[in-house]
Amino acid sequence: MKEYKIGKGWAIFIYIFAPLLIALFVWLLIMPFVLEDTPIELFYVFGPISLGMIVLMVVGLLDTINGKVIISPDTLSLRSTFINRDLKFKEIKGFEVEQNHIFVLPNTERKKRIKISKYISNSNELITWLGSKFPDLHQANEAEEKTEILGNLDYGRNTKERSSQLKQAKIVAKVLNGLGGLILVWTIFRPEPYEYAIGASISLPIIAILVVVYYKGLIRIDEKKGSAYPTVFFAILMSCCGLFLRALIDNNIFNYTNIWMPSIIIAIAMIALVVFGTKAFKFKKAKDYFSALFLTLFFFGFGYGSIVILNCTYDDSVPESYTSKIIDKRISTGKMTTYYLELKAWGPQTKDDDVSVSKELYENLEINNNNVNIYLKKGRFNIPWFIVTE
Repeated sequence: MKEYKIGKGWAIFIYIFAPLLIALFVWLLIMPFVLEDTPIELFYVFGPISLGMIVLMVVGLLDTINGKVIISPDTLSLRSTFINRDLKFKEIKGFEVEQNHIFVLPNTERKKRIKISKYISNSNELITWLGSKFPDLHQANEAEEKTEILGNLDYGRNTKERSSQLKQAKIVAKVLNGLGGLILVWTIFRPEPYEYAIGASISLPIIAILVVVYYKGLIRIDEKKGSAYPTVFFAILMSCCGLFLRALIDNNIFNYTNIWMPSIIIAIAMIALVVFGTKAFKFKKAKDYFSALFLTLFFFGFGYGSIVILNCTYDDSVPESYTSKIIDKRISTGKMTTYYLELKAWGPQTKDDDVSVSKELYENLEINNNNVNIYLKKGRFNIPWFIVTE
């Protein structure tokens, strides 16, 4: 009999930080009732979050103590706080190795799969053992799909042509995904010339979809481990993210009303092209519906970013001029640094509000000592936006 428990390093980490996090969320839970100046309404915000995190931390701590995977002469077993599962070797169809977990799948619907964390000690040893006993379902699926491709007349007249087409498709997908990464870095960190960076971000997802249509489904739009079909998922993901973030950073929108419908229409049009113009989704499994929804969200981000940036970049309307006083300043840090000024209400803006500004403008202005000029513009697509200057 062989047992696998969580790795010693991870166990020490959890033993130290789980109690600290539990204490933190317990404090957030009771804080509105303990501190006199704290509004009771905060309980409705922090209460559900704190309770959920406390339960999660307690379960994680108990799983660290009691959780284990057991290999006996004829059975693979999982023991944890709430889940105890056993699969006889003859009941195991195979296994799949994902980024953070190992899944052992049964060959009958009466049994449930076993999900094993890759943070257990000697996880590679367990994977090697599984590989010696059972099929790696990712490898099996890839081999099955390759056979399917090489037998599909849509991809060539004979096996040699179809094999050549598959190699070509892999190269094209690799190039597009690489361009997606380069365009993301260009768009986010140094979008100069600006129009070219934005043009590339808008063009790549459209090109990627057209490529998927051209290759008749040989190139897929969804990303799936253990698939023989090349994918352009990362080309679309990265360029859409870069475009969306650039739109948020560079433009202060005054009224969002006219953004939503065009963004939704663009998202629907793009997902419709993918669904009806390719073989990307067969909609036989729940995963296909989830993947389509997930992709639609990225297309919505693409639509939002495109509409906002084009609306502001190519706006030739005459601005209305206002002034406002700086109430406060703050910097938001993370993968990107964003600079904000809190401004007094101005013109049609009836409430004090934060606006994002350039680093140079942020550093040049002082709280209460400087006013700023605000130029409100109509927008190319009737989406009002404004510019803040000294």
